[in-house]
Amino acid sequence: MPAIDITLPRGEIPAADEKTLPTSAAAFAENVYLEHGRIQPYFDLTAVAASLRAGVVHSLHKYENEHWFSWNDLVHAVKSPIAQDAYRRVYYTDAAGAKVTSNLIATGSNPMPAASYDLGVPAPTISISGTVNDSGADPADYSDDETRYYVMTYVTEYGEEGPQGPASAAIETKHPNDTATLTLPVPTQNTQNITHKKIYRTAVGTTDEFLFVAKIPLATTTFIDDVTGDSLGGVIDTSTFVAPPERAQGIVVLANGSTAVFKGNEVCVSEPYLPYAYPFGYRHSVEYDIVALAPSRYGVVVVTEGKPYILSGGHPSAMGVEELDEMQACVSARSIVDMGSFILYASPDGLVAVTESSARLITKSIIKKKNWEQFQPKTIHAYRYEDKYFAFYGDSNGDGTGVGGFVFDPEDGSIVRLSTYATAGYADIESDTLYLVISGQLNSWNTANTPLTMTWRSKVFDIPEIPFNCMRVDSPDPTKLGLKFWVDGIEVLSVASLPVNVFKLPKLQGRAIQFEVTGTGHVPRMTIATSMSEL
Repeated sequence: MPAIDITLPRGEIPAADEKTLPTSAAAFAENVYLEHGRIQPYFDLTAVAASLRAGVVHSLHKYENEHWFSWNDLVHAVKSPIAQDAYRRVYYTDAAGAKVTSNLIATGSNPMPAASYDLGVPAPTISISGTVNDSGADPADYSDDETRYYVMTYVTEYGEEGPQGPASAAIETKHPNDTATLTLPVPTQNTQNITHKKIYRTAVGTTDEFLFVAKIPLATTTFIDDVTGDSLGGVIDTSTFVAPPERAQGIVVLANGSTAVFKGNEVCVSEPYLPYAYPFGYRHSVEYDIVALAPSRYGVVVVTEGKPYILSGGHPSAMGVEELDEMQACVSARSIVDMGSFILYASPDGLVAVTESSARLITKSIIKKKNWEQFQPKTIHAYRYEDKYFAFYGDSNGDGTGVGGFVFDPEDGSIVRLSTYATAGYADIESDTLYLVISGQLNSWNTANTPLTMTWRSKVFDIPEIPFNCMRVDSPDPTKLGLKFWVDGIEVLSVASLPVNVFKLPKLQGRAIQFEVTGTGHVPRMTIATSMSEL
């Protein structure tokens, strides 16, 4: 009888029975780092100095490669898409809506961000009023009379300008030398960091084209307009720059420089490189309420309480929505992860992969719904690390008490369990490090010198007669490995530390065998044979 030879070991495939698994697949695998064709443990966590927010941290963001932002609720945070952004802004959405913070306010105190502003610039709600200062010249000459209308916009400290407010009543001048004294309203509240306002007026011969007059401090309430017609500036170009909806969620940055948020069943896209301006013409609705967004190289993946959608197009004005056929709802907004060429998210039946033109249940042949439910998909939050899907689950009450985690390898098509539960995580591309928050402490994953204790259990080998009597466990240090052996489900061998690589097995009587290695060593290969010479 040929030897049982385990090479290129894999993780679990829960959909398969333990007897029908591929030879190298595991019936159970925990804390196993399946790289380089061998079984080996992940390394332990390394504590990272950070003053995180008190309570249960559910969201994390690394800022300027040295500071850590943390939040207690679900937050999506993105770096500024603006080229050479002097303010190093971060845009994020929390339970209250869309926010912006920057190097002016974010790191002033712990926990960070220390402060933020509401994203978007509102339009003034009260119109400018004014009176004419008559110069007294040519009172009977009507040819140079002018009817003016004024509007005003607000401008933030970052230079973001919003849409204009209502137009003033008509202001009549009798001569080009006439001036106008304007009374300018001040907002009753200012949560957007508005510092200035801009005044615009119509030019001679028009009543709907507003040209720039002046920029003045927000607190200024009176302004004398003595600007001549030929000194007026450009036409107002922020008329459509409305703020994101109240309580907008899920902000992401697109390849075209726009940002996108959602509210209800509507996706809202910003002007390219202007993350505060969301024109109504760039908004798209879908049939189902949206759960989360994910950027992709072809646009935006929109996952909902029903079907997924693709929002694609070069410029926001030309974007369109495509409905995908897979009827798989997203059950956790924190589960959606950009894996590069596709997006993964948790559905009631498993993980769904969304590509440029399709969506499919990628774990259909790997895990059945009854097995999937043990991972409590509604609680999953996940991160891309080393091209694998690192997920944590089990905190159904939101109190930081979870069950553990799992690693899904899309290429290998298997799952490895993790004994660690994290409440939040951040995959740092620059350092290729996965950061995890565990019991309020920030840690880097798989970076300590101490390995975790791993477990890898084989499939059940169903053999009518068992002629096997010896085993080889290739390892540079077998003393770091324990071994268990079962025959027909009965444990016949349990060794806490293997003294050698090659050893005799106890007399095996039965029809089915299974074995398990545990510990902190490396195992590239395991072989069970009928004789020592065969090994």
